[in-house]
Amino acid sequence: MPERLFVLDAYAARSCPLKTVNAFNPTLGTPPRPESAPPPFFHDADGIEAEICWRLLASTPDAVDLRVLSDDPVAEQEAATLAALRARRPLVIGALLPRDWASHRSGRPSALLLAPDGSGYWPVQIKFHKVMETRPVEDATLRYSRLGDPRTVHERPGRSFRWGQRVKAALQLAHYWRLLEASGQAAAQPWGGLVGLEQLPEADGPHGQPEPVITWLDLGLPVVAPNPATVHEPEAAPRISTLERYDEEHAFRVRLATSSLAATGPKALLTPIVNRECAYCVWQPYCVSQLDADDLSLRISKAPLDVYEVAVLRELGVTSVGDLAKADIDAIKDAYLPRVSHRLGGEQRLRLAQHRARLIVEGVELERQTSGPIGLPRHALEIDLDIETSADDRVYLWGFFVDDHDTGRRYYQHFSAFTDLDRAAERALAAEAMTWLRNLVAGRDAAVYHYSDYEVVRLTRLANAGRGHGSDPRTASGKALAWGRDFAAEAFVDLFTVVKRNFFGANGLGLKVVVTAMTSFAWRDEDPSGLNSQSWFHEAVHAGDDGVREAARRRLLDYNEDDVRATWHLRAWLRTLT
Repeated sequence: MPERLFVLDAYAARSCPLKTVNAFNPTLGTPPRPESAPPPFFHDADGIEAEICWRLLASTPDAVDLRVLSDDPVAEQEAATLAALRARRPLVIGALLPRDWASHRSGRPSALLLAPDGSGYWPVQIKFHKVMETRPVEDATLRYSRLGDPRTVHERPGRSFRWGQRVKAALQLAHYWRLLEASGQAAAQPWGGLVGLEQLPEADGPHGQPEPVITWLDLGLPVVAPNPATVHEPEAAPRISTLERYDEEHAFRVRLATSSLAATGPKALLTPIVNRECAYCVWQPYCVSQLDADDLSLRISKAPLDVYEVAVLRELGVTSVGDLAKADIDAIKDAYLPRVSHRLGGEQRLRLAQHRARLIVEGVELERQTSGPIGLPRHALEIDLDIETSADDRVYLWGFFVDDHDTGRRYYQHFSAFTDLDRAAERALAAEAMTWLRNLVAGRDAAVYHYSDYEVVRLTRLANAGRGHGSDPRTASGKALAWGRDFAAEAFVDLFTVVKRNFFGANGLGLKVVVTAMTSFAWRDEDPSGLNSQSWFHEAVHAGDDGVREAARRRLLDYNEDDVRATWHLRAWLRTLT
């Protein structure tokens, strides 16, 4: 039977292999995509990409922008791309590389840049996360290009690509590189570029303005760890190049796609393992349906073992939380630990997972680690605080729940701005909240309670942002923020620290987990979460219908009020413990 024609995109080799298996299974229909994707963290993806492409085009004479052809037939887009490459245009934006049917590849990189020697092209991809890390000057040198001069490569000692955390982005570049090779348009050196969220000064010296840069990776250097599933002892295995790792990953998925099309795939080797990708995958409901309700990867969601750790445990006969709860770690660790040496502290991670498994089996959500009363002194005025941030990382809501023991009055107070904030507006809103708080606590025995240090970190950042950024700390708003920063140091109480010091949680120690398990309090919203609140904020600001915007604003205020009331209930419960 002739081989079926198919291609895999640049995400296949870097993603869960079950995505490939399911996508090519002729018995499965393609599941519907969620109505709205999770909002990006701390950035406007479309806006950033458009800005970077504009700057590249503006700085490169004779560049070509093929995004205008994105709705044209695929064959016409591929032909236009190939024509631009053969003409040696210095920069091609929005290219659709010719499909490589023989090797089962297709792909559209953000940009293709003609190498300085004119031998061919380097792929460039825009990513919405950080791609650099700081290293000792003697250990690392970063190769990069400025957007204003993308074909000139500079070096910066003390910086490096994040090989430990961003290998998947490098694999994506390797995919595009192989496509360029197949079309005869790859440069002599196997390089690829990533534009991340970091910015470097545009010129040497203290006054250079920061701007995004292209971080260059040599895809042929042996700096990448092999797939832990392919070696017996990952830590001892020699490093390989990005291209070698990519070739292995891609070839595996080609085999999976071929087997899946023929409905003869090795199903036992591809039992789903729940991992971080699942939350954003259209196949998640189908994969979960294939698992036992007590599956280890499904039940342990806090500090979970990774896919390789779970796979090794399954080989050793540990598949459920019940199996792990009763497993003899000392008996299996000699067989287990070498196979998971890609993770630091493999034994500690396993024992921590076993602790959680035992609590889950026993039906215990929160385990007390200490004894005696929890030290939470009472104050005449107690205030609970919670903030909300937008997807672009601006604090648009400061919410307080006031419990005045002298008057017996309890009430919710908020300071909010349902609009897209810039730095100045964000600071002004925070100053308004701190001015109110300063007046409220003046001359009183008062404490402010929050859960985690997020509120203190943001307040400190906003207070310090006025220094040297055109905002005078001597103004009323500057003084209010400085007061808030200083008051936080002496009168803010982090309840998360209190809980963490005294308890171990089967499913972690998140506010909603702890409060729901240990008190009678319940959030009014059916799906309360900080991630969801970012979607609600987008609706509250940008929805075209007045009613939709108002409903989203009300939902956000109710959610924030419930958060601060939850910390009140948590504190009240903690004080009952003896």
